[in-house]
Formats: sequence, C-alpha cells, structure tokens
Amino acid sequence: MLFEILRHDGPGRITRVRIGSKTFETPNLIFYFFDSLLPPPLQVQIITVHEGEILPCIEGKFKLVPLMSPLAFDLDEAIEYGLGLEADVLIAPSPPIRGPSEMTALLLGELLESAKALKSAVREMPVAIPIYYLPSKSLRRDFLSEVRKLGFKFYVIKGLEEAFRNPRDLVAFLYEVDHFIGPDALLYASGRIPPSHYLHLVYLGIDFFDTSFIIDATLRNMYFFNGAWYQFSAIKELPCFCEACLRLKESSQNSDERLRLLLNHNTLSALSILKNAFLVIRHSRLRESVEETCHHSPELAALLRILDRDAYPLLEKYTPVSSKAKLYCIGPESYHKPSIERFRTRIATRYTPPKEVTAVLLLPCSAKKPYSSSPSHKLFRKTIIEAGVKGLCEGIISSPLGLVPRELEEVYPAAHYDVPVTGDWDQEEVRIAAECIAKYLDKFPRNCPIIAHLDGGYLQACRKASEISGREIIYTEVEGSLTSPSSLSSLRSTLSRISHQKCQEIDRLKEAFRKTADYQFGPGAGEKLAPDSTTVKVKARKEKLLYDGEVLLAQISPLTGFVVPSLEGGDRIARLSHWVIFKGDSINGSSLMVPGIEDADPQIRPGDVVFILDSSKQLIGIGEAVLNGEEMVKLRRGVAVKLKHTRRRDEP
Repeated sequence: MLFEILRHDGPGRITRVRIGSKTFETPNLIFYFFDSLLPPPLQVQIITVHEGEILPCIEGKFKLVPLMSPLAFDLDEAIEYGLGLEADVLIAPSPPIRGPSEMTALLLGELLESAKALKSAVREMPVAIPIYYLPSKSLRRDFLSEVRKLGFKFYVIKGLEEAFRNPRDLVAFLYEVDHFIGPDALLYASGRIPPSHYLHLVYLGIDFFDTSFIIDATLRNMYFFNGAWYQFSAIKELPCFCEACLRLKESSQNSDERLRLLLNHNTLSALSILKNAFLVIRHSRLRESVEETCHHSPELAALLRILDRDAYPLLEKYTPVSSKAKLYCIGPESYHKPSIERFRTRIATRYTPPKEVTAVLLLPCSAKKPYSSSPSHKLFRKTIIEAGVKGLCEGIISSPLGLVPRELEEVYPAAHYDVPVTGDWDQEEVRIAAECIAKYLDKFPRNCPIIAHLDGGYLQACRKASEISGREIIYTEVEGSLTSPSSLSSLRSTLSRISHQKCQEIDRLKEAFRKTADYQFGPGAGEKLAPDSTTVKVKARKEKLLYDGEVLLAQISPLTGFVVPSLEGGDRIARLSHWVIFKGDSINGSSLMVPGIEDADPQIRPGDVVFILDSSKQLIGIGEAVLNGEEMVKLRRGVAVKLKHTRRRDEP
C-alpha cells in the first residue's frame, strides 16, 4: 500500500492511496456491506465486507475485510476467509475491549500479538490494526506506544463515538494518536460516527468513515439533509433532487425498494460532506467550513473551542503559513484560528523594534489592506509628516489579530483577513487585543512615549493594555471620527511635542525586510539578511527588492508579504532555520520529493520558504514547503518542496 499527501489545511488532508492496481483519494466513505437488500450506491468506492452474499455490483471496489474475532482456530483459516472475499486490506481481529484495567491490558497485548502474526503471514497484503479509544489515558498511551513500534500504515479507530460525550478527552485522544502514530498512516474512524461530525474529524486528521450510523438511521426511517436528520414519514415535500429522492417522490415503491432508495440518498448526502471537504481543503477553507458547522449543535461548538485551546500545537504544525484565499473571521469561533494564533505568537516572540525609536503611535486598523493604502492611514501618514516626527514606530490595533507592527502589515494574514465591521467589540476581542498590545509595549524602553489615536473598542483595548503593562499612554482628543480635522489636529499637536528629540528617520522599507525575515525564520535573520550596507529598490507594481550593491538578495512576495531570498541572500541565513538536508549533491526539476530528504527542520510549516542544503551543508536550492518538517522526514512518498531557485553544480 502506498499513499501520499496531496494537500493540507490544518491536520485535514487530501491523500492519494494506491493498493495494487486500484487508486482512490481520501477523505472517503466506507460502505458497511452486510446484506444483499442494501447494496452500496454506485458512487461508493470502498466497502467493508462481512460474511454474506457478495453482489456483482461491488466488483472493482476496494474491499476491507475484518477478520473474525477472536481469531479463527488457526491463522491460515482466518487468512483464507479474507482472501476468499477478495480482500484488498485485511483488518486484524478487533475483540471488544471491556472490563478492569488488568483485563483490558491483557486483551490489548493479545491483539498486538495477533496483529504481528497476521502482518508477518501476509507480507504482500496491507493489514490494518485496530486502536481503541480508552478512558484510561495511561492504558491507551502505552498501547499506542507499542503499536507505533510495529510500523503499520493503516489504523482502524474503535469506540470513538464514546468520546463524543467528553469532547476534551476526544481531542486529547486524537492528539495522542498524532503524537504516537505520526503522519505516515491512514486513519479510519470506525463505528457510529454521525455525518454532522465528519468535517470536525477530518480537520483532526481522520481519513475514513463508514456508513454504520447511516444504515442504522435509515432502518429507523430517518432522512439526512443539510447536516440534520428528519423522520422520513413526517416530510411533506423532499428538499433534495437526487435520483433517489426523485424516485422516492413516486408512490409506487414497496417497503424494500423505499428503504434502498432512502439508504442511497442518505449515503450520498453523507458522502457529499466528504466531497465538500475535498473542495474546501483545495481552496484552503476547511477551517471556515468547520466554524460554520459549529452552529449545527452546541456539541460541535464546544469541540472546536476545546480543540483551539488544548490542541493548538497539533493544528498549527499542519496549518499552512499562507493562503491564496481571504481569511474570514466572522465571530468568536474565528478568534483562535491557528493562523491567527500563530501570528500573535510570532509577534510576541520574534518581533523586535527598530534600533532608534522616538515614540510609539497606536492606530486603528482599516477595512482596506494593507492598512497604509487606506484613506484613513494616508491621512495619518500626512499628519505624522506635518508634525515632523522621526523615528516613530507604529502599531496597528486589530481584532482578531491583536496588534500588527507597521513593518509587518503586508505579511499574511495581516493583509489578507476580513471581519464584519460593527464598531462594537465583545469582551474576548478586547482581552485578546489588550494582551497583544501589552506584549508589544513591553518591547520598548520605559521612557519611550506611547501615543494612542483611537476610539471605540480600540480605545477600550488600549486602556486595558495600559493596566496590564503599567505603561502610561498619551491619548489624543477625538471629536467625531478619528480622521476629522479636529482629531487630526490633536494628533499633530501631540506628536509635535516629541519632535524636538534628535533621531534618524527609520528606513521603513529595509525594516520591512528585516522584521519579515525575523517573523519567518526567527530573531536575528533580518540583520543577517539586510545589514546597513543593503538598499531597497521599489520597481513597477510596487515590487520591493533588497540589494547589496548590484547583488539581489531577496524580494517581498506580493501575494503573501513574505521574504523570498535569492541564492545569494539564502547563503546568509540558510543555516539558521528552515533547512532541508538533501541526500545528493545537486537537484534538478521543479520539485524535491520526500525520498530525497535526509533531514528537515521541525519548525517548517506548509508554505514556508525553505533552504535546500547538501550533505556538506552548502545551499543548493530554495523552495516552498508542501509538507511540514516532520512529514518530510517520516513520509515515504510525495512532493516535499516546490523549487524556486536551484544552484548548478558548477556555480560557486
């Protein structure tokens, strides 16, 4: 069995799986086949076969065959049973795990032994091993630790529906699965998983679900539509126009035919959720779709909140650092998106102010991005120039980002998010922004003046930040709007009182390169890439290029706001972080594949600029990461890096 990750959106992923001559993609739905009266719809690719009649309609589909549990009288008999059903994957016996801890540990040990024996006996056929959700954290961690040593690539998660009653433990369990199993395996959540939970679980890294819940609901005459279940007999007019529903609207079916049509509709409705997952992952909108489904039930809303709070490291390491799609932040579900939380964290830990700062000016964000292109910020800039202030450091307050240094206003997601603007901030928005402002102010000397030109929620957050940091803040007088003549006059006069201090003007373009490099690669990268000897040129279409003499060192991507070094610029910072060690001496083509990688920096995230080094740590290429650093090392197949620059063997 071979599989490769094609695309990420958080832990959610699209993978391509190949077993023998058959290929399919995940996330996907497995039909729980057990009765000739309920055959799978044609659109279903994968079935789980149990003892029963094998219909011609399932020929050519993938067959996952669970072996009898407990294991048959001998291993050969069990394997013969699976092969007789033309299995593509054998699922190791999965006995019910119940009882006291000692008995559970004994049963898990027997399961491991039978799985090892099965894997050894059928070396040419993929084997899936069950892993169990267990309330005992120590038992399940011990079991997962032992399972990892066996090197399976397909896992069947049993009992996950029991964890829905405790979403905190559900998140903890799947976090543990990622930690122990890693990215180089497929995860099948077996059992009664409601389709309404699919997107949340895909977001957590689950690749497969089955139809056991759907079949059970169908047998109870339930109809699934738009994320909810309805009693079929109570529906006066069917809202769906699929082929099954068009036939259900007729009154000529007998009960068996009606049951088959209802199952067909319910299965395809559930499958459409997973097809939607394909679509939103490809367009970097999985997180937004998960947030939308939170409104289907309090249980799903609680699950996402706990996930954001307790599993941020899991979400963050798989979340791309940028996206072509606009980042929508609609409500409280968006406040702790991994991409936004990452931005706040990096500002707090990686941003350092320019060397000589006269004062700090806090301003509100604007609807137009980047902020400096908006009418309001153009007026603020004009007022600053009129006041004659040099060495002014500007921080833009925003919800939900918190605070954006002016030097980083073009960096994703600062120039790529959108929020509903009402002028009202809730307490969580105020708290988040206040904490970010306080951390930002702590980076400046205590005698550095802090000026705030704010109103509304921005002003609330700023006052709270003053309390948190203990910093005195000078507030301008606002009459009407912040851009009214009297308000701008107050800003001008307030700034003019500090303009007598001698300070050089900050080179804003060069500082943008420095602070962006620090944001991407860690503190210190900016000074190495853009020392005082460098210059910045702005060409047509506002393209920003960094030079040292006539040598191009880097440019800022107009799409992401990130620094993209040239090979000469990369030589200066390639060994600090975001390195990928290549097994050979030179690289060709447009992509670097996983098998060619010896090691990679675990800090790498999908979308990061990365530096390809040869075995002697010499820079031979620069590219954009498709996978994170852990996946580059642990996976066996797939594209790891899309190359941007490569150095020929004869180049110095």
